[in-house]
Amino acid sequence: MQNSVDLNTSISGIFSNSHFKRVLDNKKSPYIDKKIKKYKEQLGIDNGKSRKEVLDSFYSYLLSSYRCEYVYKNLITKKILLGRHSLNTSTLINEFRIGSSLADSVLINGSSKLYEIKTELDSPSRLLDQLIDYKKAFPTIYLVVHYSQIEKYLPIIENSTVGLLVLNEKFQLSEIKKADRDVKHLDITTMFKSLRKEEYSNIIAEAFVSVPEVPNMFYFKECLKLAKQMKAVEFHQLMNQELKKRKPQKKEIFASNKLPEYLINICLSLDPTTEEYGRLFSFLNKKVT
Repeated sequence: MQNSVDLNTSISGIFSNSHFKRVLDNKKSPYIDKKIKKYKEQLGIDNGKSRKEVLDSFYSYLLSSYRCEYVYKNLITKKILLGRHSLNTSTLINEFRIGSSLADSVLINGSSKLYEIKTELDSPSRLLDQLIDYKKAFPTIYLVVHYSQIEKYLPIIENSTVGLLVLNEKFQLSEIKKADRDVKHLDITTMFKSLRKEEYSNIIAEAFVSVPEVPNMFYFKECLKLAKQMKAVEFHQLMNQELKKRKPQKKEIFASNKLPEYLINICLSLDPTTEEYGRLFSFLNKKVT
């Protein structure tokens, strides 16, 4: 059992932004190579395979045996952002801070949807508090769970506006409960504090023609004071407009077959340059022994 626990946590730990950021910077990751060497034989992977092929096998193992949070984020990116929408018209933001909570994924296109993931390893204990925060910034919210967890989570959200998506046996995301758009909880202060300085500055400039000419130490406070003069729905619409600009610089690579499926979400988050993609592909194509 301990070996199985080690295998699960070690392989899931490979698929993190931090390890692949080292690959993008240096074309190497001692951590990833160490885990490949340790576990490829245990998963029946022959010598002579490339890192790309070994990592594909590792990801397939996670899909079938240990569906960690990254698996869900990657499927949301693949099935919803790239499958139903397009990077030309939509943006997906991972780990978006809202109040004291961190939303797993937020999709921005003409409107916006927030996706909160609860894996089979998670507890629903914080969910209600998280939803209170999320409703202050996004009108449409979906909870995403494994199909085996429906009975655990559906009763919690059954009488709310929150929708439910489930990961089914075919690794598709199926809608069990449709989310209802609810704008009555939108809160300008919460939305404002979730934005970058450039983003809320653009909103203020659009709504009030110019931004406050005050010392930097007072700038945030004065911009927020102006924002509070707006209707929450209006501010939300302008927030979406700004968030939609957070697009990867190399959008075309996500429409090609160059990028391994298991790295879609990581690359969306890290947003590599052309040179960094070169280092990544060089790392992936090297054979392991």
